[in-house]
Amino acid sequence: MSFKKILVAVDNSPATATVFAKALELAQKDAAQLMIGHSIELATSSQLTVNLVDLEIETEQAQGLLRFYYQKAKKHGVLAEFSSHTGNPGTNICDLAQSWGADLIVLGRRGLKGFAELLAGSVSNHVVHHAPCSVLVVQGQ
Repeated sequence: MSFKKILVAVDNSPATATVFAKALELAQKDAAQLMIGHSIELATSSQLTVNLVDLEIETEQAQGLLRFYYQKAKKHGVLAEFSSHTGNPGTNICDLAQSWGADLIVLGRRGLKGFAELLAGSVSNHVVHHAPCSVLVVQGQ
């Protein structure tokens, strides 16, 4: 099976380098386009206000992260673009895959189990169950 449009979800976790490397490898192998996506989670309902300064800092950091991986893809001859959204990461990944027409999503997994996963939520679990295309989950370290 070959892919033409691969969406890779990146964040600032240590596993992102491994996730991106896998997506890049697949994109090179299939001469696929790469969409590099990042999601900034907004304040939870338990917080009364969104700290706009923190949101601005997170947005700037996200743009730097996206540009870094975009340049890496470009350096390896892969046609790439990037996108950043605020909100629920799982929903954002699925929505971006749908609107961009991805035929594969590559993302990482933190490896949380039990109560920790219940509290933190599982982006990878959400994506696996709601994605409009195939999903490759790369296990984190």
